Amino acid sequence: MLFIVGVIVLLVVAIVGVLSNAGAGHPLTDFSVFGYHLTGSTGTLFLLGIAVGAVASLGFSSTSCGTAWTKLTAAARPPGMPRLVG
Repeated sequence: MLFIVGVIVLLVVAIVGVLSNAGAGHPLTDFSVFGYHLTGSTGTLFLLGIAVGAVASLGFSSTSCGTAWTKLTAAARPPGMPRLVG
């Protein structure tokens, strides 16, 4: 339940942040990332930052869950039993 509330709050903050920084009043000038020039508004940059953060968070979560799963299966294996690969 707390996870769902957190996701809802995150979405509301993201939407409000992007919409409040959108439009002609917030131009993005002379900004580039790895040689790629970004145009638009600061809201666009904020949205791209949210997307990159979400992908990085999912990658870290997958890595940590995989490590925990490996440790759990190794702990549940009886002593002397070989590890099956594949």
